[in-house]
Amino acid sequence: MGFSEDAIPARVAQHLTAECQIRPRTAWRLACDMSLDLAARHYNAVNGDARAGMRGSRIWEYEQWPDRGVRPTLSALRTLAQVYGTSWKSLLDLRDLEHLPPRDLAEYHGTKEEEPRVSTAAVTVRQPLETGRQIPHRATADAPKPLAEAMILTTTNVDDVQLDQLWSDTIHLGNAYARSSPDSVLRQLSLVRERTMTLLKGRQRPKQTKDLYLVSAKCCAMMGWMSADLGRYGAAQELNSAAWLYAQYVDDHFARRWVRTAQSRVEYWAGNGAESARLAQDGLRHPAGTRMADAPLILAEARGWASIQAERQVLDAIGRWARIEDSEPTVADEDRFFNISKDRRHYMAGTSLLSVGRTGLALKELRTARQVYEGLAPEERWEAMEPMIRIDTGRAYLRLGEFDAAAAELEPFVSVDVGRQPDMVRAMLKVLAGELAGPRWCSSSTACNLVDALRDTQVSVPR
Repeated sequence: MGFSEDAIPARVAQHLTAECQIRPRTAWRLACDMSLDLAARHYNAVNGDARAGMRGSRIWEYEQWPDRGVRPTLSALRTLAQVYGTSWKSLLDLRDLEHLPPRDLAEYHGTKEEEPRVSTAAVTVRQPLETGRQIPHRATADAPKPLAEAMILTTTNVDDVQLDQLWSDTIHLGNAYARSSPDSVLRQLSLVRERTMTLLKGRQRPKQTKDLYLVSAKCCAMMGWMSADLGRYGAAQELNSAAWLYAQYVDDHFARRWVRTAQSRVEYWAGNGAESARLAQDGLRHPAGTRMADAPLILAEARGWASIQAERQVLDAIGRWARIEDSEPTVADEDRFFNISKDRRHYMAGTSLLSVGRTGLALKELRTARQVYEGLAPEERWEAMEPMIRIDTGRAYLRLGEFDAAAAELEPFVSVDVGRQPDMVRAMLKVLAGELAGPRWCSSSTACNLVDALRDTQVSVPR
């Protein structure tokens, strides 16, 4: 249409504002063909510090004001104006002016409107780095070479949107764990981990690299947890070892707690009770505020000691847990995976007490676990929890000599397909079958029939 190259952004911005109802700061950025992160890099370069703290997320917040976001200072507006090759007043509309502080508004009216002047530095940074367009010789001849070299350091293959998506996916999959098969969630987590590792092979700012390592730590710990559900204990231990290296590398106490919680669980079900308790104790030594509650680690410690019949340590841990059970704060959505739900906490207390012969106390905790479980919304229930509660409740009744009550708890397993259940459900069924086959019940035909039925269930499970 005959416009010069320098005049095109102004006309595009004018059209976006008038015809598309786009606010001026966003309109000018789009007219200059810049992403949020690219605009932030150019902003830092104009200020003479290519590694300064302006980020794409803050540019976005400036664009949302005054409806939300953050009010841009006049200094910020002047720098953005240089980036976009316009005047700072053109980045404000009437809605902005209605909310400006009196001093800024007075400066707005007291400043004479000037034709946009594009300095050689502004022309240099206004060109989007990704477009590959040639910068006119007049704009580059005087450009300082150190600045151009420093700009390379700001090049990154990661942005806030990608990081937010990775975190969002891990949270979603952690919440889906309660209502999905471990194998399905594990496959999806492996894809999240592959995306994260691909990004790590590129160039990031230090903060972005740390965030990616934290995603890797959480993802590997979750994968280790679910691999144990499938009976893959070697793979689970390897994944947890990788998660621990990531957590150590970024020196993050919260991540260390994730990993120690997962490691303790895996070692317990792999038959290493003392190591499970030790790992849980170490996790408690890493302070993490209120985001990672103490209860899961304390109960993991109790369960580990219970497997080697260390009654004193079990009772000590259960006592510590009981003192905080109803006082710990509610955790955020993103922290629910490792902060196990209340029904599971009471189950862990019950099974630990049962293992050291405190049957009456164990039965009380198991009944509480069932009551809490049944009060949960269906989408919040971990489907393996009901059979686990039933199995240990049945074992408690057997210890008390109440066979009929135990049989009532265990009969459902005769006709239920346990092939979809985690490996620990099948492991506990084997423990139960062994206890039923003991001398105390060997003369009972009903007990023998129940043992045979439970063993048939185990044999029918595909491995």
